[in-house]
Amino acid sequence: KFCFCLHKTHRSYCLQKLFMYLPTFIDSSVLMDNALANPNNHINNHGPSLPPQTYTPGDMDQAIEQGNWEALAAGAAAVINHDNNNNNNTELQKAVHGASGSHIVLPGYYAPNHMGLLDYNTSDGRFLFFLPWQGSVIVGTTDKKCEAETLPYPPEDEIQWMLKECEKYLSHNLKVRRSDVLSAWRGWRPLAADPNAPPGGQVSRDHVISTNPDTGVTFIAGGKWTTWREMAQDVLDKVLSENNEYATEDHDNSKGKSKSSPIPKCNTLHLSLHGGKGWSESLPVQVIQKYGIEQTVAEHLVRTYGGRVWEVVELCRPTGKRWPRHGILLSQHFPYIEAEVRFACREYACTIEDILSRRTRLAFLNRDAAEEVIPRVADIMAEELGWSRKTKAEQIRAAREYLASYGGRIPHEDDLEVRLLTHEDAMDVFRDIDTDGSGFLDQQEIKDMATRLGRPLSEEQLKSLFDTMDKDRNGRIDVEEFIDWYNDGAETIFKGGLQRKMTVGGEKWLTTRKKGGGGSFLG
Repeated sequence: KFCFCLHKTHRSYCLQKLFMYLPTFIDSSVLMDNALANPNNHINNHGPSLPPQTYTPGDMDQAIEQGNWEALAAGAAAVINHDNNNNNNTELQKAVHGASGSHIVLPGYYAPNHMGLLDYNTSDGRFLFFLPWQGSVIVGTTDKKCEAETLPYPPEDEIQWMLKECEKYLSHNLKVRRSDVLSAWRGWRPLAADPNAPPGGQVSRDHVISTNPDTGVTFIAGGKWTTWREMAQDVLDKVLSENNEYATEDHDNSKGKSKSSPIPKCNTLHLSLHGGKGWSESLPVQVIQKYGIEQTVAEHLVRTYGGRVWEVVELCRPTGKRWPRHGILLSQHFPYIEAEVRFACREYACTIEDILSRRTRLAFLNRDAAEEVIPRVADIMAEELGWSRKTKAEQIRAAREYLASYGGRIPHEDDLEVRLLTHEDAMDVFRDIDTDGSGFLDQQEIKDMATRLGRPLSEEQLKSLFDTMDKDRNGRIDVEEFIDWYNDGAETIFKGGLQRKMTVGGEKWLTTRKKGGGGSFLG
């Protein structure tokens, strides 16, 4: 019997009561496929860390019924802790160090459905990936070491850098705008370090498994979503190999000797994921034919829940339309339906945040769309979970606070000063200042624009500004000089006026002589 400690998203529940429960985060599922395979194993999710040597063993059955994880840990053959804080002993070193990487999501038309790219030679040496994802395009970078934060907003300079890098990949006659950023966030990677190792050990981008010699607790830290089953295999193989009770003796009567049987190994490779049973390629068609669900919705449901899709669609309510007959959408243009919220509540979802970011991917795909569905998700969850008005209001507040940590089409006001001009942004601004259409800016045009911005310049200020922009000292400013000046980081009254007047993508502040939207030529 093992006691698995998973410190992530939910409350504590004994395994017998949630035998089919799959935790919210896939990295929290690191041990789940093996734990669920044996009902004698027990899981403590979002519970306290358990130093078993400090507790007196109790009755296991009673501990299960009461959710008494202290007693369960005391009576378990091994305690496996998936808690990146490793707080079983406050004197130990950190088990992980933080590293963050920023990501943006762009509309799906920026990349083919089945093709992406990786650039390992960007302007600052970092890797950048550009991939189709969930009907959109995700752009992201390799991470940078830093202290972890709660609800960190993605830096605007990172968003702008990724947009500028994207220009290299796409056609010159295609535009991308700051307003094309549908969602943006910072992802955190746990760089693992073994706190039980000698001082000076290196951090790892792989997972680390270690057993505390004082408590006997085996913990696993670090890793990533794509290797969670390998993590499960490695940690269970380690625990099984270190517990002698798993090596049993077989007697050879012919020779009067006994021999030990092999120590069992983790069987994750022989277990199918939840939903694997009952899946087939024709399953979306069966769902459509039986329930009258729109095709993209049916395909999404099967891709997400596999053979368990029938449990979800049984919760569908009629749309009131001739077609589709079932499957009320949470948000237009996305395949997520209300029945998924009800199903998630019965799978121990407790927060609106959980629904928007993990049970669905709406927050990651489109921040504005996620914001719009909060009231309806709250209504459904209140109905399913029996929330009071106070609880419902608090959940709505917490969800909006959570979504505020995502970027979207419009930069945070505090980030406007770091807005970088991409090529077409610059051309839009440059052309609007260049009233005579010469292709160069002179002092009079700079002065006129400053006046239009409500920030007139004195002759001394004008001369100083112009000299700063005119790098080659030829008495006129070309577009490259203008871009270099704008992006050099130095603050001036004139630049501040441009930044405040220029809305996202440069679409609204330009004069009426230029029709159409702004944006940036890519290339």
